[in-house]
Amino acid sequence: MPVYRGPDGKIIEEKTNKGEDVTQQTDRAQRPMPPAPPDGDQAAGTGRLDAPTQKMDASSSSSPAISEEKTRVVGGRRRQEDQQRLEERVEKADGMDDPVVGWLVIVEGPGKGRAMQLGYGANSIGRGETDRINLNFGDDQISRGGHATVTYDPRGRKFYVQHGGGTNLTYLNDQPVLIPIELPALSHISIGNTVLRFVPLCGDTFDWQDIEESQE
Repeated sequence: MPVYRGPDGKIIEEKTNKGEDVTQQTDRAQRPMPPAPPDGDQAAGTGRLDAPTQKMDASSSSSPAISEEKTRVVGGRRRQEDQQRLEERVEKADGMDDPVVGWLVIVEGPGKGRAMQLGYGANSIGRGETDRINLNFGDDQISRGGHATVTYDPRGRKFYVQHGGGTNLTYLNDQPVLIPIELPALSHISIGNTVLRFVPLCGDTFDWQDIEESQE
């Protein structure tokens, strides 16, 4: 073992002293770490070194801008679609594809107060979706399809009513309709428990054809 002498000439076993220093350093390194305080902050030096850290996503900072851009695109597309539908409705707003020639107004029975439009030609009456005059308001005495028909003849400018395939009869002013019969203005048609008041628009004094001819 090497021997060293100090300034005063005394023998110093430096290796032994150094060994003690190494031992003390090793003991300090093996001492357990104190527990991390609650809500410790690793960045501030008060938390645990092994505490999980949050990773910042570089794309997260731009996500609000992307969402805002998508919102503007979707909103613009919807406005264009709404404008297109509005223009289509305006083009068809005149209704001359199927103009109104009169009305049937429910004055008694289910659906009282409602009015159904009559158009050129035959207007079938029933509870079916294919019926031009749909009376599906709860009167089960009306046939599901073609119980009766109201027809407007644009040449003769007259209305007619006739019974269809319904088991229950059709009545005009309390008289059974057994054959096609002319339908007077403000008359009443009874089908099942429903009474319809006929209100004409077209007739001898007016028809949509008159307007079309005057514009030519």
